[in-house]
Amino acid sequence: MPEFDLFIFFRTTLVIFLAIYSALILSSTVWRLTTLFTGDDPKKQMLRLYVSHQLLTIRLKPVRGELLQIVFWFLILVCLWRLHRLI
Repeated sequence: MPEFDLFIFFRTTLVIFLAIYSALILSSTVWRLTTLFTGDDPKKQMLRLYVSHQLLTIRLKPVRGELLQIVFWFLILVCLWRLHRLI
């Protein structure tokens, strides 16, 4: 019988809790955005047009450094995860 590892239990519990929490937050945000953008009100139509225009004309140059940092740290995380599997 394998030993009970408190760290593995804590890590698993934390991952389950965070997955449920993020799913709830994501679903509530999507629901609020859906209710915000649906309808035939002229103000909502203008809001949909404005948001679609902003999404189409987004410029990544000002946030290029932050995006590169996110990619870098993600790659470091993947490397550590792979090394953890090897040990």
